[in-house]
Amino acid sequence: MTKRINSKKKGNRAELELANILKERFGLPFSRVGVSSGARPKQVELDGKAKETFTGDLTVPDGFRFSVECKAVNKDVDLLDQSALLDSFLKQAADDAASIGKIPLLCWKRHRKGWIAVLPERFVFGETIVFTNYYSVYREWVVCYLDALLEIDQPDFWFDNIEEEKSWWQ
Repeated sequence: MTKRINSKKKGNRAELELANILKERFGLPFSRVGVSSGARPKQVELDGKAKETFTGDLTVPDGFRFSVECKAVNKDVDLLDQSALLDSFLKQAADDAASIGKIPLLCWKRHRKGWIAVLPERFVFGETIVFTNYYSVYREWVVCYLDALLEIDQPDFWFDNIEEEKSWWQ
């Protein structure tokens, strides 16, 4: 008999792991939002910084361009075919990001396979970024390894207010 997985605990662990990965990469504070973070803006009327804080799965530093959605689902997705599961994740990430004027970033912890990242294709192949790592395209989204994405060493890719953040980049 297999042990039943507590998906809430698994999700919390994945959010904490992702926050630590981003904190280590940028040297800035990233943290889990907390209980029912994704539903909070839909339940009560929030404005300004409060809405930004409670939208997405992670609290991100000021100026960080992305709204981060974290998933830990033990299902593989066929990127050559439609996936209702991936589509629902992308819709949630896109809707949350749009509500606060950020770019959606879906980070998916795959069981025993590491992290993948999914973000809008138009952003990855914009004027300033040339993404040369391995990737796939799913509809209008780029799917890549999170490690490869984090290798992008251009502050203006990650942050809006580059001048304020330059101290950590060097």
